[in-house]
Amino acid sequence: MKRLMKFIMVLAILTGLSGADGGMASAVQAKQVLRVGLSVIPFSLDPATTIDGGTSSIVRGLFEGLVRLDERGQAVPAMAKSWKISADGKIYTFTLRSGVKWSNGQAVKAADFEYAWKRALAPATFSSRAFRMYSIAGAQAYHEGKVKDASKVGIKALNDSTLQVTLSEKTAYFTQLLADDVYMPVPAQTVKKDSEWGRSMKTMVTNGPFKLKQWTGSAITLSKNTAYYLAKDIRLTEVQLLTPKSGTESTTEAYLNNEVDWAGGTESIQYSALDQESAKALKAFPLGGTFYYQFNPNKAPFHNLKIRKALAMALDRELFGGIPAYGLIPYGVRGAKLDYRSEISDEGYISEDIAQAKRLLQEGLKEEGLTKLPSFKISLNEGYDHTQVAMIVISSWIKNLGVEAEIELLTWEDQLANRYSGNYTVARGGWSADFNDPANFMEFLTSASPENNTSWHNKQYDAYVQQARHTDKVQERMALYGKAEKLLMDEMVLLPLFYNFTHVLHKPNLNGVYVNFDRTINFTRGYFN
Repeated sequence: MKRLMKFIMVLAILTGLSGADGGMASAVQAKQVLRVGLSVIPFSLDPATTIDGGTSSIVRGLFEGLVRLDERGQAVPAMAKSWKISADGKIYTFTLRSGVKWSNGQAVKAADFEYAWKRALAPATFSSRAFRMYSIAGAQAYHEGKVKDASKVGIKALNDSTLQVTLSEKTAYFTQLLADDVYMPVPAQTVKKDSEWGRSMKTMVTNGPFKLKQWTGSAITLSKNTAYYLAKDIRLTEVQLLTPKSGTESTTEAYLNNEVDWAGGTESIQYSALDQESAKALKAFPLGGTFYYQFNPNKAPFHNLKIRKALAMALDRELFGGIPAYGLIPYGVRGAKLDYRSEISDEGYISEDIAQAKRLLQEGLKEEGLTKLPSFKISLNEGYDHTQVAMIVISSWIKNLGVEAEIELLTWEDQLANRYSGNYTVARGGWSADFNDPANFMEFLTSASPENNTSWHNKQYDAYVQQARHTDKVQERMALYGKAEKLLMDEMVLLPLFYNFTHVLHKPNLNGVYVNFDRTINFTRGYFN
């Protein structure tokens, strides 16, 4: 029943159902001013260097790239009105909308995109998001300083309204990548004159649905950009991002004090501040992240599949407090038409069956010449609630299988190094989406991926994932990811525990505002009723 209720909760979110009830609202915000609680006001609004969800939320209100993501997480035309793809799938030719302008009145040109992208890739920019551009020909070599000539990167403005992008290989999900901050244009003329342009109200020039109205150490105010090409779709006149007032401990308390209309999403709710009634107002949004353990398949006795499966089957995932996970790809990641996890169920991957787990464990131990599974360590990194999760896992294994384990707590750097070197038996892992597509979760486990620290490689898995990267038809591509994910779960190298979600508090008459897969708040099409 709990699993069903959580599924219903998530399904309601993903199909766009609103928790709002106009009758509950005390008054309609006639001026359409949205107040969002934020713990810290960013010191820079440069799209190339954003590092947190709060800053990205603001940047995506001020800037707009070639595409934007709709409420389903699908890339739709934005600054680009259309594009053509070459027969080999490697060359994209984008045509910009006519008449689009920067907030200073100058035209948005293809050259602004070329300059912005190459600037983000330049080593001197120190962009932590530059790796998201590596599918572009020459991008990685230029970013790593192996190539000094920016003209060698496959980004070129053919004229004021045409941008041509050449990829290193066909990448069917490339347009999904383009919604990221790092692909936003910047006003080339302004930035060339002042490298610190993104840190001052006086030099901020933007092209998105909102303009920057105020920027202080405690607040940022955005006002509707009436010159935006889809201004008719923007119903909020202002968005105020406010830090808690003096004497208010958190954005949660700010919401309870009616200082803001929205709290949470980019940061955690302060649950201790909620009473029973206010807790009922919490709304949950799925995040594109999965918390899992990984077995070392090269270490005895965990090279035995039956033993790995037995441990996976002997857990009650309801105990972890997240959305129970039976696969790798979480809710909040787009599929062919809806959410991937809603289209391709994970319930058949792992069955929580203690009796079957006991049988598999005994069979596996017998194959290994053992009568009891030796005690082993679970390698954790410091932070979050990793120890609490591990204690639940360990107690479940003791209770259900008589298997004993202990915790090994390491720094993040040491724990990660051990995973890459294979110096672990069972280790905590996790993955959060960098862009909204299942590819983000599937590709990092391929044999060629430098991010694969599982000690596991599978040629058939690699083939599925590579074929998906080259497949244009989105339903076929999702089906291939489904095959790859099932193979991964059949091998049980990863032990999925829960999918991530976040809570928010918002006024009941607020509609169209939601949390994206990456913890950013999408408020651009929001409104009060």
